[in-house]
Amino acid sequence: MVMTPHIPPDSPDFPGDPSPQPPFGAPDALRSIALWSLGLPHLAAWVLGVRAASGIVDLKRHDRWLKLMARSVTTLAGIRVETLGREVLEKDRAYVYVVNHVNIFDMFVIYQSIPSYTRSLEEKSHFSWPIIGSLITAAGQIPVDRKDRRVTARGLMRAAEMLRRGESLTVLPEGARTLDGGVGPFYEGAFRLAIQAGAPVAPFAMRGGRAISRRGDFRIRPGSVQVLFAAPVPTAGMKPTDAGELARRCRTIVIELLQGRRRPGE
Repeated sequence: MVMTPHIPPDSPDFPGDPSPQPPFGAPDALRSIALWSLGLPHLAAWVLGVRAASGIVDLKRHDRWLKLMARSVTTLAGIRVETLGREVLEKDRAYVYVVNHVNIFDMFVIYQSIPSYTRSLEEKSHFSWPIIGSLITAAGQIPVDRKDRRVTARGLMRAAEMLRRGESLTVLPEGARTLDGGVGPFYEGAFRLAIQAGAPVAPFAMRGGRAISRRGDFRIRPGSVQVLFAAPVPTAGMKPTDAGELARRCRTIVIELLQGRRRPGE
C-alpha cells in the first residue's frame, strides 16, 4: 500500500472534495434506520429480478433495467444525481472510466451516469456480501483480489477481452473508499489495460457524496451528488511503462474536477 501524508480537509492543499461534510446527528440515525428498513427489501427485490433475468436474457442488451435499478436505489435514499460534462463522451465508444471512491452508493450513482454499457472490477470479497454479492454476480462484474494474483490476472484478462469487444470498463483505482474525502493514489492496472487496448481513459469525479454516507457509518443523509466528466484522455502511442504517469495525470484531473479548477467537459 502506498502511504501518503495526511492533509486536513480544510487545507488549501487538500487533494480531494472540499464540499461541506457536516457531522451526522441523532435525527440522521433515526432517518437512516427507516431508510435501511425500506431500502434493503427494495434492493433485494431488484436482485431477485436481475438474477432471474441473467439466466434468460443478455443483460448487455437490457442494461437500461440495471440503470433503472440504480436510479430507484438513489431516489429511495433521497439522493439527487446531477451529471455534467457527459456530452464529451461518444456513446458507442469503449472507454476505461476511472473515478474516485466515496461511499456505498457509488455503484448506483456510477451506473446511472455512464451513458453506455459498462462493467467494473470488484474486490473478490464483495461477491460474498449479502444482497450486493448476488447483484454483482448476476450483473457480470469482474472479481479481482489484491491478495491473490491469480484471481486478479483472470479478472484483468476478462477486462481486456471486454475492451477488445468494444465494451467499456469502470474502475475505482484507489481500491478503497475515502476516509476524509481525499483522493488516494491510483493503482496502475486500469491504465495499463487502457494502453494495451488503445482505449481512451475517461476520468470523472463524484462530488458531495461524503455528506450523504461515509465509510464505517450506517447513517445516510439525503442530499445531492454531482457527477463531473472530463474530456477523455487518449492512450494512442503510449507504452505500458507510461501507465504510472497516466494514472497520476488522471488522478490530478479528478481532483481538479472536485475542486472546481477544471470545468466538466474539459
